[in-house]
Amino acid sequence: MDRLAALVELQGSSFFARIDDGAFDRWRTGARRRGLSTTHYARWLGADAAARSARALLKDHPLPPDLEIRRIGPDTPDEALAQLADVALSCGVLPPSGAVLRGRCKPGLGLVAVDRAGRGVACAGAASFWHPDHPDGRRQCWWGMLATLPERRGQRLALVLGALALIEMRERFGFGEVFTGIEPGNAPSEAACARLGLRPEGKSVLSVADPGRVPGGRMTK
Repeated sequence: MDRLAALVELQGSSFFARIDDGAFDRWRTGARRRGLSTTHYARWLGADAAARSARALLKDHPLPPDLEIRRIGPDTPDEALAQLADVALSCGVLPPSGAVLRGRCKPGLGLVAVDRAGRGVACAGAASFWHPDHPDGRRQCWWGMLATLPERRGQRLALVLGALALIEMRERFGFGEVFTGIEPGNAPSEAACARLGLRPEGKSVLSVADPGRVPGGRMTK
């Protein structure tokens, strides 16, 4: 907890990425005693079954004809990155840095569905997470950032982009597992992850922040 508090003092927020659910309350209490705000995310994990579910979904649910997918890469114009960020931020989802989504500093990617007017309407992303020397460093990546503008919901757009991101991280970079964090009780996100074959891991992420430095005391809505 001393190290975590030191990181929060340095950068405003930090987190423990994988805590056994049975120990979560103890760590959260310790953070709150230091005056830190806390957010709980249940870890959901997907592996081979998730890849099979993703491929089946892509087969059954093509993207609507008025949309095209733009992939964020090292040479993607800034316009596409801005389109992705606009969708994510409007839905209360904080995207990683452009260098991560472009795959410049680590294996990673961003996907955004753009309509005929050039407006981003849905997005997804994924990136390596652990240090390469960590036991899970070359096997497991972060995945998520699924978001869709309200007027385009109900078309499975985020599911389609999420399935694409999951498959691309597996085929391009060799990550056989993906994980994401969901606040307990967030039924739409739980349903989306279950649809793609992810399951609760029995572990949690504890996100902490200095409420005086991070608006609202958390990194995302």
